[in-house]
Amino acid sequence: MGSVRLLDCTLRDGGHINQGAFGKNVIKATIENLVKAKIDIIEAGFLWDSETGDDVARYHTISELKKYLPKDMGSSKISLMADNVDLSHLEPNDGTVEFIRLSFRKTEFDWAEKQLAILKEKGYKVYINPIHGSSFTDQEYLEIIDRVNRMEPYGFSIVDTFGAMRQSDLGRIYYLIEHNLDKNIVLGVHLHENLGLAYSLAQYILNIVSPVRDVTIDGSLFGMGKVPGNLCIEQFMDYMNHEYDTSYAIEPVYDAIDEFIMPIYEKTKWGYSIPYALSAQCSVHRTYAEYLTDKERLRTKDISRLLKEIEPEKSEIFDEAYIEGIYQKYMDSNFDDETDLKAVVAEINKFDKIVVIAPGSSLKTLTLSDELKKDACLISVNFMYDGADMNYHFFSNAKRYHYDEDVDMSKMIITSNLMEDVENPGYVVSRNELVYHDDIFCDDSTLMLLNLLRLCENKKIYIAGFDGFKRNEDNFYETSLERKVRPDDYDQELRTEIIKNSYSKLNVEFLTPSVYAKSFKRK
Repeated sequence: MGSVRLLDCTLRDGGHINQGAFGKNVIKATIENLVKAKIDIIEAGFLWDSETGDDVARYHTISELKKYLPKDMGSSKISLMADNVDLSHLEPNDGTVEFIRLSFRKTEFDWAEKQLAILKEKGYKVYINPIHGSSFTDQEYLEIIDRVNRMEPYGFSIVDTFGAMRQSDLGRIYYLIEHNLDKNIVLGVHLHENLGLAYSLAQYILNIVSPVRDVTIDGSLFGMGKVPGNLCIEQFMDYMNHEYDTSYAIEPVYDAIDEFIMPIYEKTKWGYSIPYALSAQCSVHRTYAEYLTDKERLRTKDISRLLKEIEPEKSEIFDEAYIEGIYQKYMDSNFDDETDLKAVVAEINKFDKIVVIAPGSSLKTLTLSDELKKDACLISVNFMYDGADMNYHFFSNAKRYHYDEDVDMSKMIITSNLMEDVENPGYVVSRNELVYHDDIFCDDSTLMLLNLLRLCENKKIYIAGFDGFKRNEDNFYETSLERKVRPDDYDQELRTEIIKNSYSKLNVEFLTPSVYAKSFKRK
């Protein structure tokens, strides 16, 4: 193969984690350490459409970058990336920055062609980096390569934006490029860790690359980059030293990771995780998986089903309204619950009173007296309470639903969104009917149960564990119930409004402390 160069994109791609706000001292020290490590190309950040200040790795002009660079750059060269900004104002190349890489979607090719012409005239070496490479058909790649050959850039990159490539995918795309791309154009490779394959794929590309093709491999310190992250450049430096007898100095990189990167990682984690693996498997934008995971209502297989519903034309750019529509359609399973609803209400009406056990941490202090339990219908909410024998278990959340084989399924009251995964429940009630409280939407499970219970005869309802979320405290009865807190968990105002409008007339008494106790009228 031809020459192999490593490009570190920590300050650019890693800047997706902290909006590029590394601080001027960290930007300068990171570049210095990468120079000491003999990294071939250091991508110092983004070219921006306006001035951004001293602490951010984003630059409107080349002169803004100069203050961060050491006087002696050794053998390292500087690169910057531009994404859909006009670069006509940029200074002519004075040797400070050797490479500028243009990142763009296939619909923005005209922008890239225009900027390339501007930059070549100013003396820069330009890489063409069309993103979402794994989503291109062979025909689209051939059309792109033909256009790139006519543009005559310095380099052309395979960018696995979705992190969806496996060896067979990368091999197919590489050979398509190799047989059609001008031999003088450098091949770049940018990999993501959605499937945890970046390290092996980087090795693979070097094993198959043509003897005359120069290659640039992207990586970043500790893989820092838009979650789940990139190839760990320190790993590949070691691989290159071992397999190709290069002389990268790894200790300065380790020092930079320890001093500058790990403090950021402690605040915002990146790396392989299931949601991003799912987004790669479905070839969709990573934020779709993030959005569905943050619902804290869905199991992995539910998320996978929903991601597969995303249409190809919607896959590249995250559309919140679009995915929310898919989610609501999935959750609002059409189900005629008239028979089950009448049956479960009739069964509950056989009891003199109702005790609702929600999963709040206040349950740790709860003791149910024999007098209270006498002739009472005990219903747990989205968990299996072990402090008393329950008459029913109400489940609306797929992530909460799990049980032992010994559980009496006739005691299960589930909402219709769980029908596909729960075998032989006692009762199924329409989720869509319970999440609307006199036209106000809220999928809080305890409020959904109250929506059901108000159909029963006017009985005394005792509630425990409906505490209200508190910041920086344990919010659940059991550690196994703990989850990532959603912003709407803290929306006490919405829940209070719903209680006052829809449930304040219920005969309710709280057995444990709750922020909502005052919202119910005393009987």
